[in-house]
Amino acid sequence: MSKRVRKVLSFVLGAAMVAQVACGGLTGDRGGTSKGGARPAPHFEPGFNIFTPEQDVELGRRSAEQVARQVPLMNDAQTVNYVRALGAKLAAHAPGQKFAYQFNVVGTRDINAFALPGGFVFVNAGAILAAKDEGELAGVIAHEITHVALRHGTNQASKAYIAQKGLGMLGRVFGRDNDLGQLIGAVGGTGANMLFLRFGRTAETQADLEGARIMAEAGYDPRDMANFFKTLQAKGGQRTPEFLSDHPDPGNRVASINQVLPSLRVSAKPVHDTREFADVKARLGGQGAREALASQAEPQRTGPSDPTNAPQQGARPTQPSASFTQYQSDDGSFALQYPDNWDALVADDSNMIFAPKGAYGEMNQSLMVTHGIFIGAVAPKARDLPSASAAFVRDQLAANPDFRVQENPRAINFGGREAYATVVAGPSAVTGVTEIDVIYTTATADGRLFYLITMAPEDEFAAYQTTFKRLIESVRLAR
Repeated sequence: MSKRVRKVLSFVLGAAMVAQVACGGLTGDRGGTSKGGARPAPHFEPGFNIFTPEQDVELGRRSAEQVARQVPLMNDAQTVNYVRALGAKLAAHAPGQKFAYQFNVVGTRDINAFALPGGFVFVNAGAILAAKDEGELAGVIAHEITHVALRHGTNQASKAYIAQKGLGMLGRVFGRDNDLGQLIGAVGGTGANMLFLRFGRTAETQADLEGARIMAEAGYDPRDMANFFKTLQAKGGQRTPEFLSDHPDPGNRVASINQVLPSLRVSAKPVHDTREFADVKARLGGQGAREALASQAEPQRTGPSDPTNAPQQGARPTQPSASFTQYQSDDGSFALQYPDNWDALVADDSNMIFAPKGAYGEMNQSLMVTHGIFIGAVAPKARDLPSASAAFVRDQLAANPDFRVQENPRAINFGGREAYATVVAGPSAVTGVTEIDVIYTTATADGRLFYLITMAPEDEFAAYQTTFKRLIESVRLAR
């Protein structure tokens, strides 16, 4: 996340916050696309990118080599050749750059698939076993092909690079100083960076809808893609299938896929199942094969956690100290305690950032933060707390199209005050992994909207929960 500090009271968080517009003080009281015409077939163009398609291939090749060292690739000829033939059939209908797609099978039971820039696609054996028929597996592969074709991986890496280096670097990138090695190092190394393995809701929507078109043109029924997502949702419970974790629902994806069907040229007799699929699934499902398949062998997270100088791959800030220190805002509006190995960063008299060393850095007037909290008070957009809180969250999501609400607002007690907590999540422009933010809002004595946002990467969030809980409980607001 980045927060831009201005010389006036309002300030923005470039990747998560926007300045609020005054609309009266909070009282603390409670208040409260037409479908005409046929839709055109889905079509999307690749987004902003500082890499060339040729660099996509080279970057994907380097990452694929690292993946091969991290996960058990299958060499069973029948299984691998089947997936490659199915992948080639679908890739023939991919939009955009004509990459030389390469398909491999990962020998794990985990239900997942992923794609790297330049056409390197990996399908877990667990995804083949989870698919009910070839149509469902075709949906998985078409989805991954779309991520490659629309260059989502390097689009995400490009945004991370600019967030880290600043817009002033664009001239160098598009000039002569665009060495691939420098660009790769800047966004987190040469390995299978999580920038390429997890996408936001915009990319996921495009992969669903363009993937549905690819399926239809290859002779499959896009509803089988929707059926696969239903299958995974049914497998949910205490542990979300890896595919859904890495490919988050952009918002009722099954309904979205079904909605584009009238615009697609779906065969009157689409392919649903084949003998080849049944043979491979039976082969993988045999007792010996099941025991041989590994589990939990996903590529390792890499990438900088310090946006200032990009330390060694996978580095993370020091864990929060158990010893806390006191902070009192200059205007007396709030006080709190925070870990004594964190820094207090002043945005203005009543707006603060508390974060550990190695988790923040200032570039071109933007403060990039990966772990910690944001805290402050702003003018509300509604006169009652529920509406003002909802408007505040909407503004954060509007400024961050790849972030989504993970848990709807719930009423809580915040130091004896009525308050709301909303959980949002999205890909961090710095680490590349999913970031979990909890937005707490309540009313101040002078009618402003007080907010406190806890922030940490998804794979570290649990480790920060005790610190966040203790910090929140220490907050004292002026009466």
